Amino acid sequence: MDALVSRAFALALVAAALLAPPARAQAPVLATNGSALQAPANLNLPGGANQCLARPYIGLGAGQIQFINTGMTSCMWWSTQYGPTGDIIANTYVPRGAGAVTKVRVRSGTAPAPLAFAIVSSGSGLCCTTKVVSPVFQPVADQVNEFAVNLPAGSGVGDTTGSQFNDILVVVGAGPGSLPVNDRGAHGFLFGSTANQARAAFLHPALALNESNTDVGLMDGYEVLLQYDWCGVPMTGSNLRPVAPADPTTACLPAVAPPPPPPVTPTPGAAGTTPVTPPLQAVSTTARVRAGRAAVRLRCTQATPCTGTLKLVPRTGRARTLGSAKLRIGAGKTATVRVPLTSAGRAALRRKRSLAVNAVLPQGTLKLTLKR
Repeated sequence: MDALVSRAFALALVAAALLAPPARAQAPVLATNGSALQAPANLNLPGGANQCLARPYIGLGAGQIQFINTGMTSCMWWSTQYGPTGDIIANTYVPRGAGAVTKVRVRSGTAPAPLAFAIVSSGSGLCCTTKVVSPVFQPVADQVNEFAVNLPAGSGVGDTTGSQFNDILVVVGAGPGSLPVNDRGAHGFLFGSTANQARAAFLHPALALNESNTDVGLMDGYEVLLQYDWCGVPMTGSNLRPVAPADPTTACLPAVAPPPPPPVTPTPGAAGTTPVTPPLQAVSTTARVRAGRAAVRLRCTQATPCTGTLKLVPRTGRARTLGSAKLRIGAGKTATVRVPLTSAGRAALRRKRSLAVNAVLPQGTLKLTLKR
């Protein structure tokens, strides 16, 4: 059934690749798919603050809907949208080829739940198995939120003779709050016309990495407000096993020179030298802590990406690690690095509302204040 969903969207990419002039290597392409993000996030399910506690189910009569209490506090949602003639016009199935989802966008409601994004894979008519999961993000209320990710994904020929697989991008409800879903107000017509319909699929609870579950729920009348960018090499008749770009997060970006670092006011040093701009700068010296994670805003000023591990340590007292996280920030880019605090870090912040720390990086040490 849904194993064919991604093919309609991928045909345009495949046709473009087939018509392109011969080249020594097939170039990656950028594709955007999913919701247009125009409708409001107005989902209202029974179960209180956590919308994963209820699962929609077709009612006993046409146009009816009922809800099953799941007892679950996490879930996965994705959807397919149909146009005036009943044809698929949007979904979050990944195109045929090899690449990665590099950006996701969701439209949030007034009290959005923390979200993660995952790639689940279906094959041989069965769904689904989780292949990769992003970190957890906290959307800002009542707006379109964009998050940078790197989720390897594609669809095509499997490892077993004659087998195929289809990867799907899903949104993961990871805590209390509302989900980015629009309720169109009419339900229970799955077996009628699909014209101008939206159909959601969901799993309760959310699947952990490498976990599988075939108990996928289906319900029409719901549009998941999820949109994505995919950078990859399309699968064609002459290239049945394409190889994904080495770095999909940059392979589909326009070739532009990185912006120059900000000017530095010359200040004579102790030996008459002029200090240089540090490779990493703190955009803000205050890092807010939410859900046990410190949001550290950094800018990479060098001409190549800034990478490495960020460690938070007390500025005074006993030396110990209060939190750490890997980072990769593009040249000239600004990004928020969310650093999970250790139990010692959380305990230290519980005793006081703010905590003076040093952010130790390969590019140097920055002074920060954690605040809750």
